Amino acid sequence: MPPLAGRIAGTGLAVAAAAIAVLAYLIHGDMARETALSREIQAIQDVKEGLDSLNEALHRLRFAAAVRPDGGLAHELVAVQADLEYLRAKSAEHPGMATALAALEPSVRLYADQAELLARSAMVPGDRPALEEAQDEAFRAVRRADARATAFVNARTNAQIALWAGREVYVRALVAGAIALLIGLAVSFRDLLLRARRDAARIEQLAHYDSLTGLPNRSLLADRLDRLFATARRGPAPLAVLLFDLDGFKAVNDSLGHPAGDALLAAVARRALECMRTSDTVGRLGGDEFLVLLPDTDREGARVVAEKLLEAMRRPFDIRGEAVRVGASIGGSFLPGEAGDPQALVREADAALYASKRRGRNSYTPSGGPDGSPGR
Repeated sequence: MPPLAGRIAGTGLAVAAAAIAVLAYLIHGDMARETALSREIQAIQDVKEGLDSLNEALHRLRFAAAVRPDGGLAHELVAVQADLEYLRAKSAEHPGMATALAALEPSVRLYADQAELLARSAMVPGDRPALEEAQDEAFRAVRRADARATAFVNARTNAQIALWAGREVYVRALVAGAIALLIGLAVSFRDLLLRARRDAARIEQLAHYDSLTGLPNRSLLADRLDRLFATARRGPAPLAVLLFDLDGFKAVNDSLGHPAGDALLAAVARRALECMRTSDTVGRLGGDEFLVLLPDTDREGARVVAEKLLEAMRRPFDIRGEAVRVGASIGGSFLPGEAGDPQALVREADAALYASKRRGRNSYTPSGGPDGSPGR
């Protein structure tokens, strides 16, 4: 991933993570508020139940004052007082109900006082209007308190509904943010994986291939030769190895400089590849020395490939506008043969290469010599 794209992706992931954190905080806050609202609603429901009980107690007190004023009020007065104490306790838990209780309690107390007074005076007819007014005011106060409690519950319920609606938006945004974050992480991990694979491929390239020519280097050549040698020793398929270097390469380096020499080596590698089959391997051992591995190739097949290489190397090379001419000296070795290990096979090819140079360069010599005698 380019540096700018990486910074943009990193910033995007940071923003997504921050957004998710904020949304999670908002959702947590909403849940806490909803819990508080639920507790308030439950408490006010308890207050409403207390108001219902008080209303019922007032009705019983009113009936007792009218029917048996001479002594049936004491029990009812105790019930009314108990309901008032219950409401006081609940209102203390929720200050919002204190106003309703403040409007309620004086009327109820007046009602109770009047009822007790009239009962004890055997219901003096002249005081009946005062008792009825106290009764009416007590009932009105209860109804007002009940209305306030109902409005309080409705308001809290609406607030809960709003929280649910808002949280639905938060949750959707949270899910979208989480998906975006996962996608961003997936993209980042994919880029990291691709970069790691590219780095691994680059390391593999540097470890096993020549950086100048792109050909297999000494390490990879040794590995392939080991496998081909083992295969050739087990079965009837032959193996040929060609080793060649350039005649006149030092003169190119000295006259045109090392950059020109490097360009020549790269051009030689390309021409050598043109002479090979897909199953063949041509690699650079170092300097101007190249090794060719020819599986399933006998002496005659190796000679054909060597002739192709000699012809390819005789043609002039265009190096930075200069026509550069070099040649090649080639030595070959084979299995079946006398070599007991892969390196012995390379040594035989090397000895044959120097036999070519002694013969006048720009030639090919197989191990054992043209007549089968040792080529040393």
